[in-house]
Amino acid sequence: MKNNSGLKIVYQILSFLIPFIIYLSTLAPTVTFIDSGELAAVASKLGVAHPTGYPLFTVLGNIFTKLPFGDEVYRLNFMCAVISSAALFMFFNLLVFIMKFQRFEGEPVNEIYKFSDNTVFNISLASVLILAFSKTFWDTANAIEVYSLHTFFLVTNIYLFLKANSLNTKEKTPELQNEKPWILFAFILGLSFTNHLSTIFLSVGFLYLYFAVNGFGKISFMRILYLSVPFLLGYSFYFYLFVRAENPVLSWGYPHNFENFWRHFSGKQFSVWMFSSVENAGKQFSYFTKNYPSEFFYLPLLIAIPGIYELNKKSRKLFMFTLLLFVFCILYAINYDIYDIDSYFLLAFIVTAIWISFGFVFFAKKIKSNIAQISFAFILIALVPLFQNFSKVDESKNYFVKDFTMNVFRSAPQNSIILSSQWDFWLSSSIYQQYVKNIRTDLVIIDKELLRKSWYMHHIKIHYPEIYNKSRIEFENYLTELIKFENNTVHYTNPKTEADRQDLLKIQTSFLNLLNSLVDKNYDERNFFTTFEIEQEKNERFGKDYARVPQGLLIRYSKAKTYEEIPETQFDFTVTDIDDYHHTFLMNAYYNSYLSRANYLMNYSKLNEAEALINKAIEIKPNAPDAKQLLQKVSQLRSLSK
Repeated sequence: MKNNSGLKIVYQILSFLIPFIIYLSTLAPTVTFIDSGELAAVASKLGVAHPTGYPLFTVLGNIFTKLPFGDEVYRLNFMCAVISSAALFMFFNLLVFIMKFQRFEGEPVNEIYKFSDNTVFNISLASVLILAFSKTFWDTANAIEVYSLHTFFLVTNIYLFLKANSLNTKEKTPELQNEKPWILFAFILGLSFTNHLSTIFLSVGFLYLYFAVNGFGKISFMRILYLSVPFLLGYSFYFYLFVRAENPVLSWGYPHNFENFWRHFSGKQFSVWMFSSVENAGKQFSYFTKNYPSEFFYLPLLIAIPGIYELNKKSRKLFMFTLLLFVFCILYAINYDIYDIDSYFLLAFIVTAIWISFGFVFFAKKIKSNIAQISFAFILIALVPLFQNFSKVDESKNYFVKDFTMNVFRSAPQNSIILSSQWDFWLSSSIYQQYVKNIRTDLVIIDKELLRKSWYMHHIKIHYPEIYNKSRIEFENYLTELIKFENNTVHYTNPKTEADRQDLLKIQTSFLNLLNSLVDKNYDERNFFTTFEIEQEKNERFGKDYARVPQGLLIRYSKAKTYEEIPETQFDFTVTDIDDYHHTFLMNAYYNSYLSRANYLMNYSKLNEAEALINKAIEIKPNAPDAKQLLQKVSQLRSLSK
């Protein structure tokens, strides 16, 4: 097959450009759920993000924030579309390499090499587009998250690793010579770990193929030792955490010393969710098997079945390599007990796309004539996931998180304190709004769940010195117990002795003392608010002497015993019937805020105002029985008052 570099360049451009144009049409215009706001703030201000810090992503993001269009978060969303498209560009090159050049020692040249350039390029482009429009991969391109760069590194590492192992890229010699492909691979692998530790999913497949191809001899082990140098050079980017530990916006984990650095770098904070139970692993595995077919929307997945057969026929080593990547990714990921688990299966989806490409090879080999022309039809199959997933992943009109954040801000008067644990919905976003966009910087916003982390005491001390100093004794007493907890967590989570139980009681008591202090010592100068889920936590009830007054999306703590007149908070948001966890939460928050305020008003015979709020709640949930029952109660009270 003759080399056709010009044609290849055209296809390479298409492998980037087609997905990129589609991604731009579905790109989120602003902050989205979960970590979007935090990551945008950290990238904009070169801070330190949640574990494991993501230093490379942060620095790369900061470069994109300098672009001359949109605001910072849009530029970062745009960056993810660029990086995801670059990953697909690399995926195209990976597939072409496997089909045209990749061969291991002892393996014969397969019939696949007889295909024309057009056929190979069409098969590769078709597989690229199917991966591009699979649901989770597409999601990573729509809004700022570390997984776009993660997919780029996953694909690039596989490509470089196969090139380094292939007969066609270097001559076999008894000594370590011509190691440039290995050096590049090792350096990029080190960089990959500075973006996401789940790069470890590659390990089992890589180790298998490395020793299967190179053997267990002295040279193989010498190479690994030799390559540790470029690997550690790439890995050294983590020193960014030390350099930026004193960042004034956000320094999660405060990695200014080795202990904090190691805890942050190793992701110790999230270790409690790893390998927690067989039951949780089974739940996550069921979730994967249920959603796996719909990722590619069935038809492309059916093509992967003969693709597995064809890949095994071409190279048993390569087939086993992909199978181990797929299986180890799933077996490891299902042991992480988090809600947003989909991105941890990305390697399995990438491997699936490789199998799909060989499914196309299988069918191409069955075609007796006009193979190149017919192979163009393979590209059309990418329309299946494109059309089926478009509405599911389209973020182009997603203002839900920004609107909710602004509505929370509207609910609080000047200089208020807000205690909340709603990270996914507005707390993360508030970091971006306050520290990048300078909106409502007067508010003291405290994350109740982050109060359980020792580094967060430093964060409060830096950002809210007045609040910290008023409750200094309570902060310091709690911090003493919290550090003991972090140093010996099992001692608290599984108390076995009376001393263990006493220590558990101490940290619980000091935590409640701190929460009470935040209310009591600021009440005369600042309004104190919580969000509704804080009030639902009965085991950590604080501020018992205060009445709870619904105010907008918040609940205000008050010593008043009579009705308090406050202006109604005007919300700006779009009602949606999207029924996933995050959108449902937001709609319930608006709905419950209207009903809570209506109940409060009814207690003081403000029936007209209460009825207006109940009707607003019904606009969100037209068939909600509790809202209709409340309307009936308003009618009954109105009748009794006549």
